[in-house]
Amino acid sequence: MFSSNARRAAAVLAIGLVLCPVLLSSQEAERPAATSVYSLGQQSFALSLGLFIPLFFMDFDGAVLDTNLSLGGFGSLQWGIHLDNHWLVGAEIGGIFSKSLQENIMYMLAITAKGAYIFHAFPFEFPIFLGAGMDIVKYGAQSHLDFILKPGFASLWKYNVNWGFGLNVIYWWVPQPWAEEPSKGLMGNFLEVSLTAQYSF
Repeated sequence: MFSSNARRAAAVLAIGLVLCPVLLSSQEAERPAATSVYSLGQQSFALSLGLFIPLFFMDFDGAVLDTNLSLGGFGSLQWGIHLDNHWLVGAEIGGIFSKSLQENIMYMLAITAKGAYIFHAFPFEFPIFLGAGMDIVKYGAQSHLDFILKPGFASLWKYNVNWGFGLNVIYWWVPQPWAEEPSKGLMGNFLEVSLTAQYSF
């Protein structure tokens, strides 16, 4: 038979097993909920600098052609306003330069509207975004205006509430149809890899 001490120990253990989940659940209830990083109306500015990588041209029949362009440079300024903790809309102006085999310099100035969805994993953020707008292209003595589409993603480390630093990887798709001679129409495919500094307020 169990001694009285053993019975008391068993009773204490049973009470502890019953109360333990209650205490844990109350602690969970007292734990503060995760706060949102952004709210409606918050804004941000970002400066990005990096590499412009010419990938290939493709004609409208699907044939792939070399760009004959060298590795180039890239820089941009962007502004955004938050709709909530995840969604952001804004605008970006960014330019590139790249040299051809004929020693001509190609310049592009892209002006785009932009939408982004931000995934949070504090202290990191992972925005995925899409920009669309116009691209002013100058190559040698020629210049023209094209449509541009810029899908991409970024990885940002939040240094503090205001500042974040990270890396952008963005695809530039620039269709250049030629109404007079459709066979000369091309689609430019380029890649931007850039470091970025973002200030939020």
